[in-house]
Amino acid sequence: MTEVNQTQQSNTEEDNNQVQVVKSGSPFSFIFTLALLIAVVWNWDGFWHTDIDWLTDGQQSLFPNKFIEEQLKVSQVLNNNKVIDRADERFNAIKEQNETLEDAKLAAEKRLKQLANLENEKCRYYDTALRMLDHLSKKYSEHELKRVLSCTSTECEQILQDRLLAQKVCSADAVSAYYQ
Repeated sequence: MTEVNQTQQSNTEEDNNQVQVVKSGSPFSFIFTLALLIAVVWNWDGFWHTDIDWLTDGQQSLFPNKFIEEQLKVSQVLNNNKVIDRADERFNAIKEQNETLEDAKLAAEKRLKQLANLENEKCRYYDTALRMLDHLSKKYSEHELKRVLSCTSTECEQILQDRLLAQKVCSADAVSAYYQ
């Protein structure tokens, strides 16, 4: 029985020690929680930018430097918003101008393609006319060909005299260089 009593006494002493440890940890835990709460409130922007008059007056009187610093943050944010708005407006204007230029580019490319097709068609007719002249030159002598054709322009004379120059007018290089 004495052993049972001793065991119960030792268990009771251990429980008391555990209770004392928990009780002795309470002030530390309270201070830690209080410090954490103060740090959170100190860094919370809503605390410094409130519309509550008595809180704002207290902040100004107790922490003037921090209050001014926080108010400067607000003015800096507002200034940054203005800068961002101006940059956004410039971006939108440039984007709109880019779209306009892109539309103009597409229209110009379409027109260039139409003109190139028209020029190619003219060159096909010109090439056909040159081939017809070749057939005529085989059939008639040079003197008879001049009499039959009766050229009235200098270009006609140049075509009859210099066939290579006439063929270069509508070569692929000449047409593509003209539209570049």
